[in-house]
Amino acid sequence: MGAGLVFGGSVFCFVIAIYFWLRARQSKKETNQQIEKYMDAIVEERWSDRLVDRLDRQSWAVQLQPSLERASISLRPGEYGALLVVAGAVVMFLINRMFGLPLYISLLLATSLVPVASKFFLNSRRRIYIKRMDDQLGEVCRLLSSAARAGMSIHQGLELVVKEISNPMQKELGVVVREIQLGRDLEVSLYELLRKADSKDLRVFVNALVIQRRAGGNLSQALNEMARTMEERKIINKTVDATIAQSRMTAYMLPFVSMAAILMISQLMGDFKQFATSIFGILSILVFAVMQIIGFILIKKISDIKV
Repeated sequence: MGAGLVFGGSVFCFVIAIYFWLRARQSKKETNQQIEKYMDAIVEERWSDRLVDRLDRQSWAVQLQPSLERASISLRPGEYGALLVVAGAVVMFLINRMFGLPLYISLLLATSLVPVASKFFLNSRRRIYIKRMDDQLGEVCRLLSSAARAGMSIHQGLELVVKEISNPMQKELGVVVREIQLGRDLEVSLYELLRKADSKDLRVFVNALVIQRRAGGNLSQALNEMARTMEERKIINKTVDATIAQSRMTAYMLPFVSMAAILMISQLMGDFKQFATSIFGILSILVFAVMQIIGFILIKKISDIKV
């Protein structure tokens, strides 16, 4: 069992290494594109880039692209799909080696687990990204309020915010500022930002700017009150998170504890492979997987308190 855990850890590190290699490769390609754009240099395109370009034109890649953007993942759909294929092969190999299941059952379990894990990962990344944006909205409102008191317009205030604040709001509002400079309407750019990172606080912020722009009024006072309210909500959210941290950790640890128990049983029972390949064993594994998913969702729903 110890050897299996060591092997699993090494495989996990291998997958992480592939992920960062793909990110470095994407960054290098963006640098080459900038060089070609500004210096009229001809950068040789590799065969792997052509393959990824072809994969990016597939229907599944087009559907995956918005999810990657909302999750703030810089990988292209083709690269992310290749990473999922590698992860699926690794999971299949681990299930086959650690539990002694046949390859076709390991393949079935891997092809079922990897898409679910991918969806959970993308949704988790998206929630974390939106939460980081919400945490900065109070500071954004205070900076815009100060800019309004100084007589600046909303566009000028957003430029000031982009210079003063850090990521992720610097990145997202920077896109809005550049679009306005290129002639796009402010409301269209703000609603596009809302489409990418929809949250209750960001919706209130965008609607306040749009209403104040259309109807006029004391923008500085409105943003100042909004900043105070968001700061109070942030304190309440942190208090609630600290209170339900144990329940949330239970939801995250439940699948791992159950998988560790099955791993121990498979090592102690000599005929576990025979049981797992029988009809009753396959049905038991499916029921176990469904119950694990239901239990995880229920505990997470109970501990998910919205303020």
